[in-house]
Amino acid sequence: MSGSTLPFLMTVVLGATLINVADANAFLKANSHLKEERISAADVQTSMLAEVEGTFGEGTAGSRLRQLEEALAPIYAALPKNDKGYLGHATVRYALHRLFVQRHGWFIKGLDSAGSHRNSTSGATLLKEHVPAYLQDLFEQRLGGRGFGLHELGVLAATIEHLVHSEATTRLGKAFKVHNFLPTSFMSEHEAEDLLETYMMSYILGEDLSNLTLEDVVDTKSEMHGVYMAWNETKVFLKGIRRSYTTSDGSAEQKASGEFDFSLVARVAERAGEQFGTFQDRECRQMKASLIEIEDRSTGRVRLSDFYKPGQDDNWQFQDSVPYLRQLGALDESEPNNPRVIIANYMGAATNCIASSSFYSVCCKDECEGLLGHLEQHIAAPEATTAQIATLISALSSSSVVAPRKLSSALLDRLGDIAAQHGGTVPLHGRLFSQWMHHAYPRECPYPHLSGTVVPQTPDEWFEATGEEATFTDEEMLTHVNKTQSDLAPEPFSSELPWSPEEELLVVRQPLPQQAVGSTLLANIRNVVGFMGMLRIAYGFAHNAAGTKATSACIGVEKLMV
Repeated sequence: MSGSTLPFLMTVVLGATLINVADANAFLKANSHLKEERISAADVQTSMLAEVEGTFGEGTAGSRLRQLEEALAPIYAALPKNDKGYLGHATVRYALHRLFVQRHGWFIKGLDSAGSHRNSTSGATLLKEHVPAYLQDLFEQRLGGRGFGLHELGVLAATIEHLVHSEATTRLGKAFKVHNFLPTSFMSEHEAEDLLETYMMSYILGEDLSNLTLEDVVDTKSEMHGVYMAWNETKVFLKGIRRSYTTSDGSAEQKASGEFDFSLVARVAERAGEQFGTFQDRECRQMKASLIEIEDRSTGRVRLSDFYKPGQDDNWQFQDSVPYLRQLGALDESEPNNPRVIIANYMGAATNCIASSSFYSVCCKDECEGLLGHLEQHIAAPEATTAQIATLISALSSSSVVAPRKLSSALLDRLGDIAAQHGGTVPLHGRLFSQWMHHAYPRECPYPHLSGTVVPQTPDEWFEATGEEATFTDEEMLTHVNKTQSDLAPEPFSSELPWSPEEELLVVRQPLPQQAVGSTLLANIRNVVGFMGMLRIAYGFAHNAAGTKATSACIGVEKLMV
């Protein structure tokens, strides 16, 4: 493989992106009249090829891959493997979902619904939200069904990031066009700042700039303070990234002239998308703090009557209707006369997503991800003993739990029951352990509903499915406040959190056959075979991108619990 191949491929991908700046629809819109965006299978395969070839070099692609592998290593070590020692279909999706939530606050579309893309293709194109699942299927075909190693998992993650960056470049091209700049234009610092604010406005609102004039853009930006309360802070955030990349990535000529070109502005836009999830999570933490102020007896829940009281003061966060809360899985109705909103489930609900692209949504970060990640890093296995878990949890603080602490006898008994059900150890990626973590950290870890009992829908998706608004009017909220207060019995309700005994595992782990426990030599041989497999994947995709029609393997749908 020649050293000039990778730059050539990257040029092809970037060139295709710039050519389509004026035509591609780069957003998954909140506006229902806008068309769903599609992408050609050949472009997807070309992005995969660029990433695969990039893994063999020492440039940006190779560096990003190493970062991703390092981030994935703890969860990869802890996830259950198939009989060949690799990750299977469901575990790959689960690992990627966890990676992007922790890394960027991205909730990648298509990683939480196995196989939905297979009936959604049209000719040589597919919906962008189905691309991650499509990529996984392509990989599985080329790997012959043996599963993913850490390296292949990293390449798949890098490919998804590559496609996201390409989309950001396309979106930026639209901002250039609406400001009457050519991709070859140079601009002043003030012009670059104005253009990046346009880019960020469209990103937050999910607005397609190709539908707007410059006058529309100016008017919309002038209204952003009323639409998005953190707009001023967002502009400061964006300016900080621009200054950082001017210093680190700007050429000597650029620094001397103070001018900006498309390439430098594109890198700022990419980094803004990667870091926005962490930036906007401060708003989520403020929302959580306001919910904890009205919490019901340290249960991680808010009585419905208390939840709606702030809503009558025009607090937009707390006007969600009861049917919508129920659909989201954010409503605890285990005590019929005392319905309560589950704080952690509400925080992670789609109603709190602030920005989106065709590939992902930016939502509140799941604090439980960090807690589970700590366990995975220290246990480095799919299961653990009750003593291991109890020792780690006793010493693990969260944003609302101070450690060290002594675990209650009820928590220890529950943990013992889970271990007894699984032959003496506790699976870390099962529903029962997730439920136990909710009891241990009720404000951080969401209650895990049984699969299929709740559906995460945005307010627009809810309206489209039911014809009902996702929010209550003041009158409807007041009705529920009065009804809940009149239904309360004089004696206090139990503060014990609900528990259901049903288990759901990410995968049913089979014991490895004796011959699978090989020597170091055998492990090295596997690595070499995997490396050669990556070469075959690269050239196979090159052939597909040149015109061979890609087909999806017939892979059974697996249930993913997140």
